[in-house]
Amino acid sequence: MNNRGWMALLALGVLALLALDSFFIVNQKEKAVLKQFSRIDKTDIEPGLYFKWPLVEEVVKVDGRALVYDVRSQSFLTAEKKLLNVDAFVIWRISNVQRYIVSVGGGSSNAQVMERRARELLDPRVNEGLRNEFASRTVFQVVAGESDVEKVEGDKAIIRDPATGETVEVPTDQLDESVLREAKAAKTDSDSDSPVPSVANDQREALMDQVRDEVNKSTLEDLGIEVVDIRVKQVDWPDQVRGRVFDRMRAERQRDAAAHRSQGREEAEKIRASADRQRTETLAQAYRKAQSSRGEGDAEAAAIYAEAYNQDKEFFRFYRSLRAYSESFDQPEDVLILEPDSDFFRYLKGASGQ
Repeated sequence: MNNRGWMALLALGVLALLALDSFFIVNQKEKAVLKQFSRIDKTDIEPGLYFKWPLVEEVVKVDGRALVYDVRSQSFLTAEKKLLNVDAFVIWRISNVQRYIVSVGGGSSNAQVMERRARELLDPRVNEGLRNEFASRTVFQVVAGESDVEKVEGDKAIIRDPATGETVEVPTDQLDESVLREAKAAKTDSDSDSPVPSVANDQREALMDQVRDEVNKSTLEDLGIEVVDIRVKQVDWPDQVRGRVFDRMRAERQRDAAAHRSQGREEAEKIRASADRQRTETLAQAYRKAQSSRGEGDAEAAAIYAEAYNQDKEFFRFYRSLRAYSESFDQPEDVLILEPDSDFFRYLKGASGQ
């Protein structure tokens, strides 16, 4: 092949490359801009097939879906000046692709590089928002999602620990307004004679919403990024205080167990005392009934004896004497010292007792 053939082949190759570079495709999950000599010429390109000038225009594509990334674990102070380790994640997406590429891209057209740079810019904003919101809430409000403000007195709020029952004073300017509103509304409801429906306020939900809104104030304007949601995955004590916290929790559980045991022993003593009282009362009633029955029997026996005596007095005296002889001489060693003419022996002298 001569030089002319090689030149023709090279020209065809260049034309093919230029033809391939003259078209680009934007799919449904992407957002794209068209740059001309490093200047953005067209933004928010809809999905489809488009023509562009090769070598003059360049298309930059980024992911248009909602993206998720984990925020590095950070330590924040609560309103009670307690340190907590917080793990969170962020859901974000690109709302203004032109501002995103200009602010985050830094001249790069690589989507992965811009995404990594976006996470680096989001991290300090998210951490600052979490730090501010954690500083205005207590540990219980963050973890349980409920208010533990017992009452508000002037510029001081009384906070009660639900686990230990201990109270601590916290300046009201350190607490979030939603927490104070809930505490005041609860006080108004308790003071009112008529029931007033209270508005439920999940402190965790309020915390996340406020962090998201605070972050969006800067990211939407500066970076073209919309933070869809921020969620806390885990809240834990730092390693240096975790042992002391667990020891206190263990002591609290032991105290509760001792209180339950003491209450159980008290109830057991009450049950025993009641059972003893019932036993004594039952025995007393049974003894009273037995004595009453015995008395009635003795009276009936005496009546029978009297009736028999009245029928034949002499025979009755004879029968009683024989019973006396039998009981007196029951044992061989029984000895009686009596006068020979004693009435005791009158029936031994004769059947008539004379």
